Amino acid sequence: MLLNLFMFWMMITEAGICLVLSLPFGQWLSHAVISFLTKNLGGKDSPANMVATVVLAVVSILFLSDVTTVYKHHSSDEVLGDGMRIRLLTAQRDMYITGFCLFLFLLLRLVYLALATNLRLEKSLGAMKKQAEGAAAGYKSLLAENETFKMQTDKLHQLLGDEEGEDKKKKVDALARLVQENADLEQKVQASAEKLKKAENQVAAVTKQAEGQSSAFMKLMDEKSESDKQLETAKAQEDESKRQRAQIAALTEERDALKTQIQDYDFMFAEAKKKAE
Repeated sequence: MLLNLFMFWMMITEAGICLVLSLPFGQWLSHAVISFLTKNLGGKDSPANMVATVVLAVVSILFLSDVTTVYKHHSSDEVLGDGMRIRLLTAQRDMYITGFCLFLFLLLRLVYLALATNLRLEKSLGAMKKQAEGAAAGYKSLLAENETFKMQTDKLHQLLGDEEGEDKKKKVDALARLVQENADLEQKVQASAEKLKKAENQVAAVTKQAEGQSSAFMKLMDEKSESDKQLETAKAQEDESKRQRAQIAALTEERDALKTQIQDYDFMFAEAKKKAE
């Protein structure tokens, strides 16, 4: 019973997958899923392939078993009772379910293999296109060099059109050597230009770094001058506070002296008052 239920839901799942593949966005989704599966679970010896093979074998065995059961019931000459008819209908139902499961499973496996092969071929095609583009670029550069060489050869023949013999050969060799030296010098000039560009970039980087350091130094100097000003202000305030404390101490002494004098005067007035009485 559980096996039949499993076959039924497997058939429903396979039918749903086929329905999704038939939708407009199914191709993109199938490519994404197959790319993920081939990247993580691909390979002939992978566990996923082994599980798929086992499932295929189980479904095939169940289908053959159901076909055999239905054939036995149909080939018997006995009159079928109600129980046997129910068994026959059950066997036919199981045969249809397992048959559809087997058919859809084989179909999906073929689709998977075809799409995986298609994706692999697309990647190979992209790599081959890049190689072909590189080869075409190299071929174009060779053609340009060949055209340049032909132009140089034509110029040499124009310069030495009327001369023949050893003199012409010597002059041709000399001109060819000069052309080669010119090409070497052009390469050296190009290399020197590249070195000069690199040096200019390095100088620009060093200049930028020096400017940054100079700005940082100026900022530090400004902060130092500001701190010096604050320190001078603090010193001036401290001196002022010391002077004020000294004044307060002097005033306190004068106040104490005045208090002493007042007390003396009070004592003298008290003595004089006693004598007067």
